[in-house]
Amino acid sequence: MINIKVDKDLKQLFSITAGNLSFCPIKIYNNMLDDKSLIVSEFNNKSSIYLLHNLVNGKQYVGSSIDLKRRLYSYYSPSKLVDNRYISNSIMKYGHNNFTVLILELVEKSDCIKTDLLSREQYYIDLLKPVLNINPTAGSSLGFKHSDETKALLASLRTGRPLSEKTKQLLSELFSGELNLFWGKTHNLDALTRMKLTKIGAPRGVDPSTPKGQGAAPRALELNPMYGRDKSPEFIEQMHKDKHGSNNPMWGKTHSKDTLNKMRKSVYVYDALTMELVKEYNSSVTAKKDLKMRYDTLKKYLNFNKPFKGKIFSSLPLDNNDK
Repeated sequence: MINIKVDKDLKQLFSITAGNLSFCPIKIYNNMLDDKSLIVSEFNNKSSIYLLHNLVNGKQYVGSSIDLKRRLYSYYSPSKLVDNRYISNSIMKYGHNNFTVLILELVEKSDCIKTDLLSREQYYIDLLKPVLNINPTAGSSLGFKHSDETKALLASLRTGRPLSEKTKQLLSELFSGELNLFWGKTHNLDALTRMKLTKIGAPRGVDPSTPKGQGAAPRALELNPMYGRDKSPEFIEQMHKDKHGSNNPMWGKTHSKDTLNKMRKSVYVYDALTMELVKEYNSSVTAKKDLKMRYDTLKKYLNFNKPFKGKIFSSLPLDNNDK
């Protein structure tokens, strides 16, 4: 979910209260941003007619849903808000903080619930004449499902279709700073462990650091979809294209000195017999050139701290107690 807050100086000239309505709603959420936690948690598994009201220009949208909680949740979903509907564009432009949500009616679940919902939705559409409803007929797509052939056609039409720069910018703004759902949060140890397993391809329930024969029995299903598979030449070629030239996010840019210093890893070389420090390098690149070693060889012995040609290599200074 995302929060869209527009900080422009927009005057809310069309406030709405129970007192200035010709009907009595079940509930009014005055601010779609401030009341988000209530909006997406109340009325679980309820069928309802609802109204979204723009406080800036007074424009409205009437909708109905068999699952009200799920429907209201969708108005905080990035994929739904870029669907180019009138109501979605209005939320994107004015922000959740400039919308009020009204629960107009609850409809009892029954065999004819769709008919009942459409009938009551049409009543409010005729009463309020909401301009944000694309179709003045209630439920023009309720219960409609595309055939498999139509789904395949729609998918093929979108394949390879790039997002416009405007859409990219909007999506970037939706996930930036305080609007990002992970803003100010950190992963706990369990989450980090699960993320690690999905990347390295360990079987479910198995800690990759656990010696063979110990711990949980491996399951057939692997977490990493590429576990045990080889990438096709076409895929490798595409990866190469995606990271080179103007496609590279660092294209035309250079790292600052501070960034380069953070990226560099020091190399400490010790005598394998006496464990006395022989030499210190400020980067592995400098070390491999001076020592005339291959980078993969240097990296291998930096990780294992085992002797190589009478030397011990470490990325950290060795404590006297470790010598």
